[in-house]
Amino acid sequence: MTRFISLFITCMFVFSAPKLISAQDCGAPDESILFYSCNTPANISLKFHPLELSHSSNDILSITGAYSSGDRFGVEGLAFGGLRLISSRFQSWDGVLLISPNGAPHIFSVRNIKLWEKDFDLTIKSERNSFIKLAQLKGWSMIQSHLLISDGNLDLYNVDNARRFMRRMFFIKKSGWGVYQTKTASTLYEAASEIKSKHSPDMVINLDMGAYNYCQISTDKGPKACGELLTNSENLTNLITIQLLEKN
Repeated sequence: MTRFISLFITCMFVFSAPKLISAQDCGAPDESILFYSCNTPANISLKFHPLELSHSSNDILSITGAYSSGDRFGVEGLAFGGLRLISSRFQSWDGVLLISPNGAPHIFSVRNIKLWEKDFDLTIKSERNSFIKLAQLKGWSMIQSHLLISDGNLDLYNVDNARRFMRRMFFIKKSGWGVYQTKTASTLYEAASEIKSKHSPDMVINLDMGAYNYCQISTDKGPKACGELLTNSENLTNLITIQLLEKN
C-alpha cells in the first residue's frame, strides 16, 4: 500500500511539473510590460486609416505602430495589410514587423527576411517587390520601423546628446511576445539596453510614441488610456491591436 501511494505521488509530480516550469519561463511580473503572450494567449492585427476606435470585449491593447508623416499624412515606411498596399515609401530603418494571417507576429531585419523557404533582402528593389507581392497574396500585413535588438544583440549605437522620450517597443522571445514601455524618458539606446538587461528578448522593434501616441489598455473597469494623443484621432494612420484568443 505504501509503495502504491509513493508511485501515485511520483506520477502526480511528473504530470504537474511542466505547468510549473511554464509559469517560471514567463518571468517575474514587470509593470513596464503592457502585454505578454506568455501569460495570456492572444493574436494581433494591424489596422490602417481610416480607423474605427471602437473597443471589443476581447481587445487587450491597442497602440500606434509605425511612424506617421504629418506633412504628407500617411504611414511612413513600407506598409501593407493583406492585398491593400498602404505605403510604398520604403525607409532606411532596418526593422519590419510582420503579422501572419492567423495573427502571429514576426520581427525581421529588412536585409534578412526568411519566410516560405525563401530569403529576402528588402534593400534590393527587385527582392522587395517580389516579397511584397508574395506576402500580400498570402494575406500577411507589415509595418517598418527601427530595429533595436536582433538575435539577442543590440542593433544600434549609443549616440551623444540623443533625445530622450518615453519609449514603447514590441519584443519577441522564445517564451512569447509583447509590448514594453519605459517608465522614464530614455534614448533609443538606453531603452534597448534596458529591455535587453531585464528580459533578454531575441528581437525588438521600436513603436511610435510621438504626436500619434495612441494607447488603450483593457482593465477590470473597462478600457483605459495609456498614451497621450497629441493630434486628432481622425489623423491616426495605423494601430496594432492585440486580442484574446478565447473569451474567458
